[in-house]
Amino acid sequence: MIRHHAVRACGAFGLEALTVVAAYAAYSTIRVLVEGSEARAVDHAFTLVSMEQALGLFHEASIQQAVQSQPWLAAAMKGVYLWVYMPFLILSAAVLYVRDREMYRCYRNTFFASAGLGLVFFALVPMAPPRMLPELGFIDPIHATMTTTGAKNEFAAMPSFHFGFTMLAAIGIAHAFAWHRLLTPALALVPAVMLLSIVSTANHFFLDAAVGAAVVMLMWTICVGVPRESRSAEGVAEPAVA
Repeated sequence: MIRHHAVRACGAFGLEALTVVAAYAAYSTIRVLVEGSEARAVDHAFTLVSMEQALGLFHEASIQQAVQSQPWLAAAMKGVYLWVYMPFLILSAAVLYVRDREMYRCYRNTFFASAGLGLVFFALVPMAPPRMLPELGFIDPIHATMTTTGAKNEFAAMPSFHFGFTMLAAIGIAHAFAWHRLLTPALALVPAVMLLSIVSTANHFFLDAAVGAAVVMLMWTICVGVPRESRSAEGVAEPAVA
């Protein structure tokens, strides 16, 4: 009996892993296929800069200069951008899968739906990252010193899923632990540090991050908030806050 249950559990996990990998592969492929022209992407980026200037938000170049003036901090931000994003998403998925399978499915669907909406943005509003605008004082501390392989969409800066998905992953872990009063603030530091990373490496503007956050929170409301509220309305108790 126990062995049969273990086999079923392993099979379910394997099927879920294959589903996620297939979805990510499809997303990555479509992301490349919808790449827009460089001229449009750069034009959109300058329009975004004008919007940030009007809102008093255009400080990315000065932030990058401040970070780059401290070699240890510049190296740390580069490391965060390259090595924290995907491992943190995987950690979040693992925690949710183990803690609450239904909650995991809600968050997984949020990631899928957000990625789908993101592809629409990438296709309709190609956006060049700040690193492609050296005339505004930006430098490229990552791509200029490393060799990249494989096809990629260079103009998929908006929405920023490096920020949006990191924020969603942090929310997911906090949710899985019933918004623990000590863990939740600690988790909030992860997207905050990621925001500094994507800005200081000139990969995203602040408004890229804002749109990324808006996309995931919209889909969170649809995929997580509404189903969980429905469960509560039907008499299924939510876990108490620690």
